[in-house]
Amino acid sequence: MTKKINATVFSFIGIGGSLALKSSGLITEPSFLSLMVLSVLIGLFISYSDKVHSVNLLKGELILKDIKETETSVKELAKAILEVTETSSHAIMTEGFDGEAKKNAVEKLRKLTT
Repeated sequence: MTKKINATVFSFIGIGGSLALKSSGLITEPSFLSLMVLSVLIGLFISYSDKVHSVNLLKGELILKDIKETETSVKELAKAILEVTETSSHAIMTEGFDGEAKKNAVEKLRKLTT
């Protein structure tokens, strides 16, 4: 909660300072706009800094931790589905059926989806 308050206070101070500089004629409109945007972006970054995994300013990339964890879970789920599909298709193509491999693959898939 304090991060959000700090971020809000910082943003308002940055916006107020930008307005003061603009109204006194010390900065131009592009500089004013840049300071406003920068104040808001820094405020957002302060507010959500615990959720940020990595930032790459050159590429304009911001990766959140939740997204990274979701990507990992989706990949695990896809591998499990592939494994179930492969064991089922192998059983259709060949005379032999490996029931234990399919059972393990289905159980793994169940664990990932619950």
